[in-house]
Amino acid sequence: MKPASAGAATSLDLGGDVVVTAILGGHMRLDGGAMFGVVPKPLWTRVSPPDGRNRIASACRCLLIRTAQATVLVDTGCGDRFDARNRDIFAVDAAVSLEASLAVAGVSLTDITHVLFTHLHFDHSAGALRDVAGELVPTFPDAVHIVQQGEVEDALAGRSIMRSSYVAKDLDILAGAVRWAWTDGDGPILPGIRVQRTKGHTEHHQSIFVEGERQTLVFPGDLTPTRAHLRPYWIMAYDMFPYDTFLRKQELAQQACECGWIVAWDHDPGVPWSRLAAAERTGFVAIDIDAAVDAACKP
Repeated sequence: MKPASAGAATSLDLGGDVVVTAILGGHMRLDGGAMFGVVPKPLWTRVSPPDGRNRIASACRCLLIRTAQATVLVDTGCGDRFDARNRDIFAVDAAVSLEASLAVAGVSLTDITHVLFTHLHFDHSAGALRDVAGELVPTFPDAVHIVQQGEVEDALAGRSIMRSSYVAKDLDILAGAVRWAWTDGDGPILPGIRVQRTKGHTEHHQSIFVEGERQTLVFPGDLTPTRAHLRPYWIMAYDMFPYDTFLRKQELAQQACECGWIVAWDHDPGVPWSRLAAAERTGFVAIDIDAAVDAACKP
């Protein structure tokens, strides 16, 4: 897979003044074994070739949603506040930043009205803070920040098999520095935008649905982080509830396939979104949007 670049923004018009844009909020490398769990290395290396340290390319992709009522950013990427050790561990690409990616899309930090998190692991939330003269301040101080209430409670309490994925200091600062709106289960957020709690990666992880007049797009977050994870048993070792991931990602893929929804990927290093088609051996496969915009997608 060719890694995503910080070049021109990629957008989709869903109809009815609803436009979504893929925003690169960082680029890093993660351990391939952790990203694919119990899948044998000879299998996952066919689709995600690792480097000499067993790391695979991973985008930290966010979703910008522009409607007549709001400008919403889904997730905020990994940020740029890495020390030298962690820059080396994660092979962080210093050339990629959330602010620069938004600027390419013609959006300033003050334009964002809402920040909507799938969950609060650092690679999805660290970009919500930035360092200004040695002080951590909100990147989007005027925006309403939205997350499942159970997720923020678990994050602040460090309830995870990957406790280091929650950066307690960041979350403490963010919790008291911005306006929050909590979600609790499934439901609408704003006109054309709704969430669905998709337990698996974390207990209160949520996926995002964007509904225009012509098209619907779903951002599953870390329920299905890349195209390769469409395979039923290809589940990250990071997931707190892998059996829930196994069940729910297949349910969501089935719905997306039957309804012709567009699926946006958060960590896929190659493409920002796809449609899905049923496949005999792997369950579902991703189809490039350019080749399938008007195609029916049936199981």
